[in-house]
Amino acid sequence: MKKYLLFMLSIILCLTVTACGGKDKNIDADESKPTSGTQSTVSAEASSKDTSSEESSKESSSDGNSDDKTSFTPEKLPADFDPTSEAECYAVDFNSWQMYLANPWNPVPDEWIAMEYGDEGLAKVLQKYRPDPAKSSQLYFDARAVDYLHAMIEAAEKDGINLDVISAFRDNAFQTGNFERQVTSVKKANPGISDKDARKKAAAVVALPGTSEHQLGLAVDFNSVEDSFRNTRAYKWLIENCTDYGFILRYDTSKQAQTGIIPEPWHYRFVGVKNAKLIEASGLCMEEFIEKYNVEG
Repeated sequence: MKKYLLFMLSIILCLTVTACGGKDKNIDADESKPTSGTQSTVSAEASSKDTSSEESSKESSSDGNSDDKTSFTPEKLPADFDPTSEAECYAVDFNSWQMYLANPWNPVPDEWIAMEYGDEGLAKVLQKYRPDPAKSSQLYFDARAVDYLHAMIEAAEKDGINLDVISAFRDNAFQTGNFERQVTSVKKANPGISDKDARKKAAAVVALPGTSEHQLGLAVDFNSVEDSFRNTRAYKWLIENCTDYGFILRYDTSKQAQTGIIPEPWHYRFVGVKNAKLIEASGLCMEEFIEKYNVEG
C-alpha cells in the first residue's frame, strides 16, 4: 500500500512539474512574439520618421521653407563713411548690376527679359515670408541679393514687424499678363477711352512689359499694394532701416514725374548698401541720382 501511494505521489509530482514547465515556455513564447513585433514596428516607424524628417528638411531647405535664420551679415560700411559726400556719389559704379536702371525709358536688357522662374541667377525667397506659406506660390529674387532680403525681413521680425513678400521677380509673360489686366481695368473705369490712352494710363500703375524692375529680380513688394500701407508700422520701419540692407523706396510721392510710376510705398529696390545710403542722403530718386552723378553715362 505504501509503495502504491509513493508511486502515485511520484506520478502527480512529475505531472505538476511538466505542467508548470510547459506553461512557462508558452508564456515566454507568447510574450516574445508581440514584444518583438512591437519593437520592430516602433523601430521601423522611428527609422521612417527619421528618414522622412531628413528628407523633409532637405526638401524644405531646397524649397526655401527652412525655419533656420540666415547667418548672413549685411555689408558694414566704414565708420568714417559719409553718405553726403559727393565724391562718394561720383565714385559709384553705375555699370554694376546693382545700379541698372529699368523704367519706361530704359528697358530691361535682353538677358533679363529671357529669364524665367527658377533660372540660374535667381534664388527662392524663403516661403515662410509669404502671406500664406502653405498656399502661396514660390517667388524668386536675384541670387546675389536674396540674403540681404532675408536678413532685412528677419531684422524687422525681431522688432515685431511683419514683412510679407507679395511680389518679387516676374518673368516677361507674367508682367505682360499683369499689364494687360490693368489696361482692362482702366477701360472698365473709363468707358470710351481709347486703347492708346488706356495703355498710357495703365503704364503709370503697372510697368510696361520689358521695363519693370521686377523683371530684374531686384525689386520686392511688401504686405499690401494699397496706398494705406504708408500709414503702417511696417512702412515706417522700412523707411528707417531698408538702406542698412541695400534697399531704397523706389517710387516716392514727390517723384512720379521722374520715375513715370505712381507712388508705391510697398515697392523696394535693391541697389547695394553703400549705394542705398548715398541715394537716400541725396534726397534724389534713382533716375535723378544717376543723371546727376553718372558723368560717363
